[in-house]
Order: sequence, then structure tokens, then C-alpha cells
Amino acid sequence: MKRVFNKFMEEKQIINPHAMFFEKVFSRLDVATDFLKNYLSQEIVDKLDLSTIQHEKKSFISNELKPTQSDLLFKIKTVDGKSLFLYILLEHKSYVDRWAMLQLLGYIVEICEEQRAINKYERKKTREENLKNNRPENEGIETEYLNPVIPVIIYHGKTQWNEKINLSSLFYDAKMYKNYLPNFQYELINIANYADNEFKGYIILKVALMAMKHYFMDDFEEKVPEMLNLLFDLVYHRNSETGFLMVLLRYIGTNKNYDKDWLKANLVKVYKEKGEKIMNSFVDIWINEGKEEGIKEGKKEGIIEVIIDTLNIRFRNVSQSIINLLHEIQDNNTLRTLHREAVITNNLNEFQTRLNVHYQKP
Repeated sequence: MKRVFNKFMEEKQIINPHAMFFEKVFSRLDVATDFLKNYLSQEIVDKLDLSTIQHEKKSFISNELKPTQSDLLFKIKTVDGKSLFLYILLEHKSYVDRWAMLQLLGYIVEICEEQRAINKYERKKTREENLKNNRPENEGIETEYLNPVIPVIIYHGKTQWNEKINLSSLFYDAKMYKNYLPNFQYELINIANYADNEFKGYIILKVALMAMKHYFMDDFEEKVPEMLNLLFDLVYHRNSETGFLMVLLRYIGTNKNYDKDWLKANLVKVYKEKGEKIMNSFVDIWINEGKEEGIKEGKKEGIIEVIIDTLNIRFRNVSQSIINLLHEIQDNNTLRTLHREAVITNNLNEFQTRLNVHYQKP
């Protein structure tokens, strides 16, 4: 098993481990809500109805910048029923990029342009409906406003972030020309500025931020057992959050300074005999993912087999109802999404819920 796993890991390198970890963890609405509640300015948090948060599954980063940036966009209602966007940009360059603000401006403009396009379509529909029902063409059409976009930068590089947070600082003689220059500021969360005991929120968020903070640091080796211990109650006693643990193990495993024997030794040290089982599941799931990547377009049955294998490895006794629903799904991209769900889900009931969302009768 060890030889197979090591060979597999050599062949399957994650191009951008920080993007993978950030997107998988922070796209969870419970984690995103926890993060915003604890790290945005209180003035903003007080205006938000956090129960309404939605993840907008879009990225605005160009292919050129994807190796050094990741992003997530959330739409959320305010306490008075209006909407706004929260755009989170993760910077994982090895240096501080003062042009990140200019990139943010471009992303904000793109978000606004999308709003305009949606608004234009809705207004057109309203006018057509008015004419169809012999009403004044512009009845019900109010002045158009854009939803505010609050930009947030998360930075976890070694270099101290000393850049100003106002866009106007990029222009010379900004005060003289201030009436003519675009300007905004962003919320900066510099993870390196936090001591580990200062991280706020639920355990998942704390461990995620610790992992991102220490990944580049010399103390990463001693911090991994601390992170595993923080998860001990959830994983060992409550038998939950194994999906997050798998994502965390994958992230840790991309650090080339530590081999898989070291990772396994730490799992066993913290979780005893359960650590051995976790590591074996981790190996099997990754190997199954490799199988999935090798499945050619059109081989639906092969993808379903990988999903069922993954669920059996993690939970055993996959119900016939789940198997039947999987066979009803015709779209291979949906099946691949469900395989990712099988890797990160915490239990079979949760997977069944996600399966029901994706399932559509023909």
C-alpha cells in the first residue's frame, strides 16, 4: 500500500494546493458565515443577515493569475432586505503585490457588469409583460442601482503586507486629482498577523487558517499535530468532519518537506488505531480519484463505480436507493461532481441529500 500510494502521489501533483484548500473549505456556507462574522469589521457584520448567504459559483481570475490567486463570491441580504456581494480574494504569492487593488477594481467592474446584464434582462421581461397586458410600458420599473461589492483580501505569505488599502494610492499626486480618480478600499485579513490562539470562530475555520498560515513557515512540522489534536473531538468522538480532514490531509500532503510516512505517523499518534484507518481511506480515495481521471468521456458506469467505491471505503453499506439514483443520472459532469461530494461529505445521509439536489428525472 505504501509503495502504491507514494507512486500515486508522485504522479498526481496538485498544481495549486492553496486554491484547492481555500475553495473547498471556504465555499462551505457554514465556514464562510463563520469567517465573515469573525473577521469582517463589526460595522459591516451588523448590517448583514448572515442566514441568507449564497455562494455564487463564479471566478473572475484570469488563467494567467490562477497560480497566485483564488477567489470566491458570495451574495447576501442586509438586515433591511437589500442585497450586496462579498468578494474574497486569496493572495498566495511569495511577495506582496501592490497591483492587487487594480486587479480588484477589474473584478468589481465585472461583477457590476453581470448585474447590469441581469437587470437589463429582467427590465425587458417586465416591459414585454406590461405591453402584453395593456399596461404602461415602464410600469413597475424603478431606477436601477447596483448592489455594493465589498472586497476582502486574505493574505498568507511570509512577507509583511505593508501596502496601503486605498486604490487612489496607486496614482501620483492623488490628493490633487482626487475628484477624477476611482477609489475604494478593501478589508485585509493578513493571517500571519494572528497568533494561533487569536484565531476566532469554529474549530474548522481555526484549523483552516492555521494550516494556511504555517504552510510557508519553518514550524509547519510541529503545527500539524496541533491541528490534528484540535480536530480530535470532531473526528474521533463525534465521527464527523472526516470530509474536512481529508481536504486538510491533502493540503498538508502537498508540502514536499514532509513525506507520507510522517503524515501517517502523526495520524496514528493523535488518533491511535483510527489514524491507521483514516490514512488507508485517504490512500484509497486518492487512488480512486486517479481512476476517475482515467475514465474516458461516455463511460458513465465507470464513474458510478468509483463513487460507490469511495462511499464504501468511507462509510460501508451504501444503500440500494443511492446506487439506483446514481444510475438514473445521465450527465457525466454531474456524476463527477457527485464523486467530489462523496470525498468530502461527512456521512451517507449528507451524501443522499446532495445526491437528491443533483438528481433530475429524465
